[in-house]
Amino acid sequence: MFKKHLPPPREPPHPFRTLFISHNGGMAGAQQTLLTLLQGLNRHIISPYLFVPGRGELSKCAADANVPITVGNIIHWAPCVAEVRKENRQWHRRKMLASLRSRVHAIARLIDREGIDAVYSNTVTFVEGALAARMTGKPHIWHIHEPIYGNSELLPLIPRWLYVTGLRLLSTHAIFPSQALAREYPGLRTNHSVVHNGVKLPYPYDRISARTQVASRWNIDPSKNWVAVVGAIQPRKDHHTFLAAAQKVASKRPDVHFLIVGTGAEHYVRALEKQVAGFNLADKVTLTGWCDEPAMVLAAIDVLVISSEQESFGLTAIESMAVETPVVATRCGGPEEIIGNNRDGYFVNVKDAHEMANRILLLLEDPERRRRFGEAGRAKVLERFTEERYVRSIENILVNAVSSP
Repeated sequence: MFKKHLPPPREPPHPFRTLFISHNGGMAGAQQTLLTLLQGLNRHIISPYLFVPGRGELSKCAADANVPITVGNIIHWAPCVAEVRKENRQWHRRKMLASLRSRVHAIARLIDREGIDAVYSNTVTFVEGALAARMTGKPHIWHIHEPIYGNSELLPLIPRWLYVTGLRLLSTHAIFPSQALAREYPGLRTNHSVVHNGVKLPYPYDRISARTQVASRWNIDPSKNWVAVVGAIQPRKDHHTFLAAAQKVASKRPDVHFLIVGTGAEHYVRALEKQVAGFNLADKVTLTGWCDEPAMVLAAIDVLVISSEQESFGLTAIESMAVETPVVATRCGGPEEIIGNNRDGYFVNVKDAHEMANRILLLLEDPERRRRFGEAGRAKVLERFTEERYVRSIENILVNAVSSP
């Protein structure tokens, strides 16, 4: 863990050239934290270069931040289940291994050509960057955002011991967003740091203005209370339990509207729409799809719910607390290091729709409690979860990795 106040790293004679590698070009939680880092780095200390497998929102935003970009090829050694079915596991493993050498050599050539001093792999789902760093004799930092095993969204291709051995041998340093996730990787405990994610703090939002904008965008009655889940639509997020809790809340409070903000695979979205219809909640639940202004939504709602089965950190928790909206979260890992139960939010057990509904109702029925929790949450973010703290912590790790003999 890092000390409460981190001094800035000493500026080197020349910036350290660091190759940051993303597992894809989208903008889910891991990519958001990488973009926060790329935008916030002190360019006198770290000169960033981004390698990304495909153009997308991440490369667009990185280019806007004047980060040079190379688009190349990565095949995940722990692919997403939405991309590879279990029956295709052996085929994908053969494909991944057959072209691994050429992919690693391509990154190694980039390292040599661009004078890269360190390689930073942003997620554990690919190994090309780590192998290229080993080939070129450069330090490799692995920022691990997810467990491989026990993760309903990933399909491991090789035995657990091979992942553990590879991670240990190919990591100069590992970064985890929470102690909960670090415990999933005991083989890396001797050479790792826990760096909580950070957010760029907005000014306190005008909640009335935010509600007006959200009501207009999705045609939602602004006179009602709003409860939302915000984030990717994936099995691990367990929106089904959220909808079960919504049904219980709606039976007692007809003045509540529920939002599911985010995108996901079409069959996941269709399953949620079917559940909404089955619960007779069609007029009380809005699936908004993609939203490019999550802070506005979080400021507009009355309660944020994190219904996940597992969270390595819980970025939406600090984003919500930053705009003074209280959180009801499951005891799913990362959020337990963020939220103070009965101080700035509430915890409920995983898949407990009854308890979730009760905590939502408790907040909805007590505006003063919501105000108090919101203020306490923002104060905590200001102290512990700022973008500045997050970026400076990782800068220190990078400088130490390059400077160490």
